[in-house]
Amino acid sequence: MRNRMCEDGTLEVFLEGRVDSGNADAFSDELAALLEKTGAVRLTLNCAGLAYVSSAGLRVFMRLAKQLEALRVDEVSSEVYEIFDVTGLAQILDVRKALREVDVSGLELLGEGANGSVYRLTPDEMIKVFRPGLTLDDIESEREASRHAFLLGVPCAIPFDTVRCGERYGTIYELLNAVTLSERIAADPSTLEDCAVQSAKMFKSLHAIEVPKDTLPDAKRSYYGRLSRISDSFVPDENKQLRHLLDVIPPADRFVHNDYHPKNVMYSNGELMIIDLGDAGSGNPLLDCIHSYLVFNLMGAAIRERADDEMSFVGITYGELRRYWAIFTETYLGSAERATRMSALLEPWGWLMYLSASMSHPRLPKEYHPRYANLIREKVLAHYEEMIASVDEMDGLLAL
Repeated sequence: MRNRMCEDGTLEVFLEGRVDSGNADAFSDELAALLEKTGAVRLTLNCAGLAYVSSAGLRVFMRLAKQLEALRVDEVSSEVYEIFDVTGLAQILDVRKALREVDVSGLELLGEGANGSVYRLTPDEMIKVFRPGLTLDDIESEREASRHAFLLGVPCAIPFDTVRCGERYGTIYELLNAVTLSERIAADPSTLEDCAVQSAKMFKSLHAIEVPKDTLPDAKRSYYGRLSRISDSFVPDENKQLRHLLDVIPPADRFVHNDYHPKNVMYSNGELMIIDLGDAGSGNPLLDCIHSYLVFNLMGAAIRERADDEMSFVGITYGELRRYWAIFTETYLGSAERATRMSALLEPWGWLMYLSASMSHPRLPKEYHPRYANLIREKVLAHYEEMIASVDEMDGLLAL
């Protein structure tokens, strides 16, 4: 029985042929021995090679589900899934159908982002192929966030299906007859002010959406995760302070996109829609403002220093990015004075999010971690007390 240990400590076992009354006991004994040997309490049964499972085999699956911390039955064919479905086990166990394979070679590339590439699949569908390393749970989480957001009234593309693209995963969405705001500005710079004003108004409307409990995940989750991944570079008191900075941002139940910038806002016939909802959640709009600040002010400046053509990673020049931010924040907050004050207060918070994201990125070599840790001490922890004191004022600026 072929098996492997995953990075998260889950034991994955690959099943083949049949599991029926003739081999169910041996199958159960072999699995028990594997679990004892590895010490695993989380098990994934990969059923891509499973042709049939009888009631005797299903009883083994049910016993495992009761014994383990987590059991997932993965890559189940339509024929085998029907057996789980008619017995009711598909509603009790975590059973997932095999994903269909989609070949994107030769398809028109519509755009690229940090998490993957988007291709035209059909006249009415596009496919987002995620970068290597993202798990199926990551992809399903974004798809579910998009579905829930759409039902809440968020203007976003409808997600259809999750698929395989070779060794990577993809999600199929409706194809929007639209361009990003970055593309619109790049094609006609005179549209910048209109794009900034309209996207600020949509930003505000998104933050007015109340998210029912347990509909979307906590918008802070990705930030806490990043801090956990870099904790070995700091002493305990520093880690405590970094986490406390997130803790003091007041809880709220509003829609938070967590990656709002001109490359993630689509324009079509005067209407705006958002894409890339992988980090969307429920929380305080202040989180959205912090992230947008770091994109417009910190990431844009850092990339400008490295790029000969001064093009921002969002597809417009650094100068355009700065003009956009000024118009965007003034529209959102109601006055230039409020916008200037908010930008000043957001700076150390932006550094916190920017540096922790950069430092926790799996592609950053470990030898760079001490440098980033020192930058966090300089740009963030040195301003710890004033950051704590700024939260009430920032929250007040948002409460127009």
